[in-house]
Amino acid sequence: MNWWMLAGSLMALACAAGHAVVGLNMFYRPIRSAISNELHAGVLTGMWHLITINFTLSALALLVLGACGRHDAAAWLIAAEFAGFAVVYLVISLRLGGVLKLFQWIPFASTAILTAAGALTAP
Repeated sequence: MNWWMLAGSLMALACAAGHAVVGLNMFYRPIRSAISNELHAGVLTGMWHLITINFTLSALALLVLGACGRHDAAAWLIAAEFAGFAVVYLVISLRLGGVLKLFQWIPFASTAILTAAGALTAP
């Protein structure tokens, strides 16, 4: 059992739930209602669901890796993925005028750090 990786899994699951539930009214619906072109709206909807699936599958993969006590390339790839998400959102947030304009970089960074800690400490 790798508790760091399991914590990373819970953080990734929080990202998935936050995206799918909280983000629906905060971001998706307002953006969707501002788009008049149906093709663009369809692309937004597809991207929205792809992100939700990605977060959820990452959380499940980390759960399995953490429960098995394994560390392999998958954990490092998920850590790198969430680190990349964190960097993108932090840069955009700073460009918008403040570190907390887009707070999402914090759970992304937390997921990356916990997952990397799990990968480092696994046998």
